[in-house]
Amino acid sequence: MPGIDECLLHAMRLPGVRGAALVDWTSGLALGTVGDAAGNDHETAAAETAELARMAAEHPTFTPVGAAEGPDAHHGKNPPVEDLVVTTRTCYHVLRFVETSFDSSVLLHLWLDRADGNLALARLRMRDLTERLVLE
Repeated sequence: MPGIDECLLHAMRLPGVRGAALVDWTSGLALGTVGDAAGNDHETAAAETAELARMAAEHPTFTPVGAAEGPDAHHGKNPPVEDLVVTTRTCYHVLRFVETSFDSSVLLHLWLDRADGNLALARLRMRDLTERLVLE
């Protein structure tokens, strides 16, 4: 079972990856980073990524069909969102929420070059990485 550093190094092996970070999406702190940072600053990228993740995880618009709705619906073990994909003209940003045994407030942010990256492969590998990730 990989820890943070090993998880990030495995993520960097994907085609087209420019950088990766493990972020606490409730506080905006980067728990680990590797490679380049979007905007050239890992801490700012982590804070901005966390803000986007909080918006998606806490708003009832993104609650799965048939799930409880309202402001307290996401306070269970895991957020209602599995991942977010943001595309720009040159890049993909993929945010994968990590399910944990405690508060599930962690996400993996992968920054891919659009010309060289494979979005479908990245999502599959991120799912596998986050399922095996051990956070202590």
